[in-house]
Amino acid sequence: MTSKHFLNGKIVDEKDLLISPRDLGYLRGYAVFDFLKTYGGKPFKLKEHIDRLYHSAELVGMSVPWSKEQVIQWIEETMAANEAGEKFIKIVLSGGKSGDLLMHGEPTIIIMVDPAVIYPETYFKDGVALIAIKHERYNCHAKSNNYIEGVKRSMEAQETGGHEPLYYNDDQVFEGATSNVFILQGGKLKTPKSNILAGITRETLLEILDLDVPVSVEDFTLDTLLEAEEIFTTGSGKEIVPVVKVNDTVIGDGKVGPLTREVTRQFRDYTLSGKWQEKRETFS
Repeated sequence: MTSKHFLNGKIVDEKDLLISPRDLGYLRGYAVFDFLKTYGGKPFKLKEHIDRLYHSAELVGMSVPWSKEQVIQWIEETMAANEAGEKFIKIVLSGGKSGDLLMHGEPTIIIMVDPAVIYPETYFKDGVALIAIKHERYNCHAKSNNYIEGVKRSMEAQETGGHEPLYYNDDQVFEGATSNVFILQGGKLKTPKSNILAGITRETLLEILDLDVPVSVEDFTLDTLLEAEEIFTTGSGKEIVPVVKVNDTVIGDGKVGPLTREVTRQFRDYTLSGKWQEKRETFS
């Protein structure tokens, strides 16, 4: 059975997951999205992801005519149309068909449901390398489809043996192309505070972690990051990814550190526990 998806009110097969070339998302890049994973067949932190989707739409000036409860219902219907098993879910809102730069009706809504990707065990056992790139994302608080720099830099990183690019400027480290970043440095576990997309995995860790070191939300420079004892990135798909090298700098002893392993353990225990499942009556 192939994956079933949702497009503008209908459940469709992969071959029918089609939009007009005149859609503002395709033609002008005017679109936002969110992405999440299931655990035990249930979408992880669904309310938080939907809140962030609507916030992204607000930040780019896109009006969404449907309630959050309606979008959740469509997600559940699309999930039910697919075979059992853990899934990746991607919700996209784009500007809809247009002959100019303006929206002239409802946005296009797409809900894609695919089998969850199993990432190579070497990522988690041996760690990965990041390539630091001087770049500041436009409208960084919105999860938009503007990934030109992300695609370009990710291909460059792959060509040079890196897992993904890490964005920074003279003042601070921001985030990875598809992840948030944490470092163990100066006796604290730190994650950037400013000019980043608020990742749901990042927020979950800030909520649940019980460590022997304090967890601090504060900005830091690339030089500080390169002095870190441990680094890891976080994201909905890959969860916790240890980083053992940034550019030509080996982090710590070049191996996955004990704190990173403990963070991974606590996050996986939390996702498997089901404690994150909560009522959805309240939306922000």
